[in-house]
Amino acid sequence: MKTLKAKFRKTETQTAQREQVRSPLPPTTPTLPGGTTAHKRKAPPPPKSPRQGTQPSPDLHHGPTECLVPDSSTSPSPAPKTQHSFPDNLAEDEEVFEEIRRLRLERGHLLQKIKALEQQQSSTTTALEELSSLRECLREAEAERDCLEVVLKELGGVRLSSTTDDMLDFPGTNRLLSKQSKCTEAEMPPAQTENSSWEQMNSVEQLCRQVEELTAQNAELVLKVQMLEMFEKDDTDFHSSGLDFVPMTVYDTLKREFEKLQQQYTRAAKSSNTAEDPGSENNPEDIGEVESKEEEALAREIVKKEEKQKSLEQQLACAHAELEKLRKEMQLGIDSMTAGLAVSNSKAEEKGLSSDIQKLTARVQELEAELANKEVVWKEGLNESDKIQQLKQRVEELEESLQVKEKEARDMNESVERLRKRINELEQGTGARCLAEGEEEALNKLQVRVEELEAELSKSIPREQLDEVQLTLGLQLDQLARERSEISLRLNQALLDLERLCPPPHSDKDDSDEEYKEEQSESYQPSSALELPGGRTLRSVQEELEVTSQTDIETLDVLCAGEEGCVQDALQMKDVVSLAKHREALSALTQQLAETENKLEAERALCEHAHAELARLKSDLQDAQHGMISKEEHERIRTELQRSLEESQSAVAAAREALSVKELELKELQSQKAVELDMVSKEAHEAQRLSLQAEINTLTACLADLTRKHEKTCTEVFQVQREALFNKSERQVAEAQLLTVQQQLADLQAQSSHIQQLHQDIQHSKGLIKEKDHKITELSKDVFRLKEALGALTPPMGLSACTTSSGIPGQQLALQNRVSALTQQIQDWERKHKTVVATYRSHLLAAVQGRMDEEVQALLYQILRMTQNNQSH
Repeated sequence: MKTLKAKFRKTETQTAQREQVRSPLPPTTPTLPGGTTAHKRKAPPPPKSPRQGTQPSPDLHHGPTECLVPDSSTSPSPAPKTQHSFPDNLAEDEEVFEEIRRLRLERGHLLQKIKALEQQQSSTTTALEELSSLRECLREAEAERDCLEVVLKELGGVRLSSTTDDMLDFPGTNRLLSKQSKCTEAEMPPAQTENSSWEQMNSVEQLCRQVEELTAQNAELVLKVQMLEMFEKDDTDFHSSGLDFVPMTVYDTLKREFEKLQQQYTRAAKSSNTAEDPGSENNPEDIGEVESKEEEALAREIVKKEEKQKSLEQQLACAHAELEKLRKEMQLGIDSMTAGLAVSNSKAEEKGLSSDIQKLTARVQELEAELANKEVVWKEGLNESDKIQQLKQRVEELEESLQVKEKEARDMNESVERLRKRINELEQGTGARCLAEGEEEALNKLQVRVEELEAELSKSIPREQLDEVQLTLGLQLDQLARERSEISLRLNQALLDLERLCPPPHSDKDDSDEEYKEEQSESYQPSSALELPGGRTLRSVQEELEVTSQTDIETLDVLCAGEEGCVQDALQMKDVVSLAKHREALSALTQQLAETENKLEAERALCEHAHAELARLKSDLQDAQHGMISKEEHERIRTELQRSLEESQSAVAAAREALSVKELELKELQSQKAVELDMVSKEAHEAQRLSLQAEINTLTACLADLTRKHEKTCTEVFQVQREALFNKSERQVAEAQLLTVQQQLADLQAQSSHIQQLHQDIQHSKGLIKEKDHKITELSKDVFRLKEALGALTPPMGLSACTTSSGIPGQQLALQNRVSALTQQIQDWERKHKTVVATYRSHLLAAVQGRMDEEVQALLYQILRMTQNNQSH
């Protein structure tokens, strides 16, 4: 990490130097250790001229642009605008932007490098942790290997030492390391290797036996400790328990548990036998015989225990039978005593007692008959009580239905009250209007109408009365129409009189009279249209129409009175009345008529609304009356149910009283009978007591024997349970021993296979070395021959010149080249041989010490494959 940090700082310093070289201005802030600067640099401000055509690139962000604030401290002196021209400013700006881009790119590269370095750091930390864990595992393996070596040394197995002298004692190593084995080396006899492998196998078997003995001793000690603890617990349990017997249920459960434990013990014995006799896998017949013998022995034990249990159960059954016989004999003795007494008394008293007995028997029979009758009555009373309960349930159901109906009636009343409130609100609204207009009489009439509507709501009207009301209303309407026609005739007459009184030359007056007549006729046309159909309303509609007709008549009377007054004034004044006054009077009259018409229309609308509300209320009332029961019917049903309930209750009370009387009589009779039975002589009582005492003594003796036998069975059960626990613990210990032995055996087998493989590798390497030595000797012989040939071919020194000129220089050169090549090959072979011997020696030492590289293992496997292929070919 330190080296990485140093490299990173060097790169930062190099980048800073590059920036200093590139930029004319020095950086104002130092670089941070993370590879970034707080404010990279403060570049000169861009030109503020409006003719600036270039814009900053879109790569620029808000962060760096904030850093490009002009600072007076960076520049030594503010230069005037005349010193730099416009293209120079543009070039400087471009350079600044390029530098900013470069700096940003460098910053991104540096951040990437930082991230990569952090990842490398995390990976190195993980690798270091893995290395430490692997080293710990290696140390543990080495410690285990050392422990195994120590154990092997103690047990007299294969003795290994760390010195090279002890390693050279291994068969074949001294010859491999000797240099004289190049030429003369004989093959080792295979008997030595076989002996060494047999010795190793024997040592492994001895180790396994010793381990088994130690585990057996340890298991025995553990079992002894457990047995001692169990005995202590049993002693404490026996002392603490105050009971001297065990119930049958506990005995049965213990027996079941004992059988289960026996089965488990048989399984454990089988598994332990198979574990203790690993060499018996080849003879399954012996195993089957042993298992069959064990099963037969266990079956015998189980049969014995079952026979014991059956004998105990038979003894208990016999004891119970004897007890029942004794009880029967006692009862017979008592009966005989009572019979003897009865006989003696009969001889003494004779007829008197017989008559009394007959009376008593008759009385008893009567009482029994009465009891039977009472039982029948009681059952009937129970049936009646069931009926009463049913009636009560019926009453409750009817009360619930009544409550539902009452709720519905309350809802209806609430709806009626709501409608009344609505009518009151309407009345108040109309009353306010009337008061505002000064018509208090109409308000009183509306209140009377509302009261009548309420009365009608409380009392429903039959259909015949409704028809009568409709007829009367029709007649009244006809009468009103006649009265209105009469009033219209009177008006027309008054108008004619006015026309007569008015002067004829005035054409304007005639026109006005005609207009007045038209207005009068138009104003009274709706009055004729006020006629309503005959069967649509009730008494309230009739009264309302009467009120409206009265108001119309009053208004018409007022109008007629006004017209008559006008006519009289006109007759009095005659020629004095002007045309303007006449028109004003006409306009006033027309306004009054219009107002009265508006009032009539408003009252008519209110009347129609009230009629609609009344019809809806009537329909609601009829619907409610269909689903309701009258109060009279409800009270009648209720009284009947109460009467029937009271009658049934009185019957039950009478039956109970009779039953109590009969019970008292029965008790008296029973007490009399008990007194008669208790009248026994003292001698018989004493004899009976003595016999009972003798029976009690015999029974207690039997019970003592039974308890003793039961205690024996309990002790046997506890012993069996203890033996089962002991067997269970033995089985667990045997299983643990078996697991440990199996594991040790697997380890030893792996070690022996590894050692055998090493021996095979050593033998194969010996063969290769021999081949190499043979080749080297052949090459040395070839070289010797070539040297001799060269010595024979080389001429004397005087003849060398002439031979070179006329001889065969090509052959000499070829021979020399061949000699040099052969010598070079010999040297290479010797070097290779030395390296092979050295590596083999080092690997052999490592293998003896228990260490071997993966490459060496691969090579040894390859050598084995090659030898197998050669043997197959």
